[in-house]
Amino acid sequence: MSNAGLTIANTTEKFPLNRTGWESILHQTDKFSIPGVQTNVLEQEDRVNFKKWIFDVVRHICLNKTNAYGFRVYVNGEIVNKDYLIEKVYPHIPAVDSDGSAWIEDVFQDQKFGIILNYSEKFSMSMADRLSVLLHPLLEHLGVPSNGMHTTVFIGNYGFTPLGLHQDHFGANVIHFHLGPGDKTMYTWEAGLFESVDGKNKVLSELLPLANAYHFEQDDLFFMPWDQYHIGQTDDLSVGLTVWFDNHSNYALAERLLKSVTVELTDENLLEITNLQRGIADIDYSPVEEIFKNHSTIADLPFKELLREVFTDFKMALFSNCGWTSIPVTVEQISADFKVDTNFSMMDGVRVQVPNPYQLYYRRSTAEDITIYARGAKITIKYHPLLEDIMNRLNTNEIFASGSLLKELNEVWPPQAGLYFLALLYNKRALYITD
Repeated sequence: MSNAGLTIANTTEKFPLNRTGWESILHQTDKFSIPGVQTNVLEQEDRVNFKKWIFDVVRHICLNKTNAYGFRVYVNGEIVNKDYLIEKVYPHIPAVDSDGSAWIEDVFQDQKFGIILNYSEKFSMSMADRLSVLLHPLLEHLGVPSNGMHTTVFIGNYGFTPLGLHQDHFGANVIHFHLGPGDKTMYTWEAGLFESVDGKNKVLSELLPLANAYHFEQDDLFFMPWDQYHIGQTDDLSVGLTVWFDNHSNYALAERLLKSVTVELTDENLLEITNLQRGIADIDYSPVEEIFKNHSTIADLPFKELLREVFTDFKMALFSNCGWTSIPVTVEQISADFKVDTNFSMMDGVRVQVPNPYQLYYRRSTAEDITIYARGAKITIKYHPLLEDIMNRLNTNEIFASGSLLKELNEVWPPQAGLYFLALLYNKRALYITD
């Protein structure tokens, strides 16, 4: 086995993930085209916090007894079923602000286990915010990947990855932050080599001598492009936080755009069962008319213009969320004590901030309305030019007193309207109360 690609000597000095640091990683990995390891990337505070935030998400999963977000558990190399999760995993709730070690001991004792969890950034604003800060210099330099980013967490002492030797989806590149404490080795095979030796029909022991081995430890960063066949090995307990840098094909983009059209169609009439038809002599097009009945804007656009419109929405939402494809859970979804319609007055007399590096984006959707893109969500409200001024001030990422922020708007609109606007942003996690 060889250890090709990026190899940088260990040092006690932390490697900075600023513009210069990311440029160095890009250079060493030939612009993210070959695998590589960068040592000593994470500060101890980041490592501790990421573990805490991960197990906050596991706590949420257990409390809600759901595997809807790619929560998979493997024990002794086999994936467990729903009954196992209900009986042996969900009843154990991780303590608040814990590193998960006590929970792991309670649930798995001395068994070999693995956990895979997707989209943690949807549930942990702290995790999303910190990753956004770390990745922002990279995105400024390289750009936001075409299909955005999402996270996957790997936890366990499972030996070889229970997913087996595989190749990821086209364009799904990996940026892995290793939180430890155990080390990990990633074995990779270039696609041409793997396919030339008929790798899919060989056992792992035959293939390992042909692999490139990348060993990384706590606080290291590992990058891997999508086209590498690979399998990881973690014999001792470790936690890894992976960011998927999803630069997919135009076909994948087309699928996303067409799906986005259907997301816009939310009328109750769409739940009706489509009528049966007896033949093709007189095709009944009424179901098509029903689909677009209350969506004249969509229905009247030429197909290409419709895709351009949806593409604009997708990109503005993506950029407003710092490249994350998952829209955060709203405050209303997690708090029974908050509803925008009844609690908007709580925005009066508080200090608020759009956290760095997030931005609010907006455009005029009609002569009367403005559409705002906030943490991936789309909000359409009545237009006033002062709303643009307010958002431009918030986009400095400074802290503002809500009264000062709304002072001019309150002279032309009822004060409740401005507070309601701030509450909409707060609910979507685009605006934080800093008091």
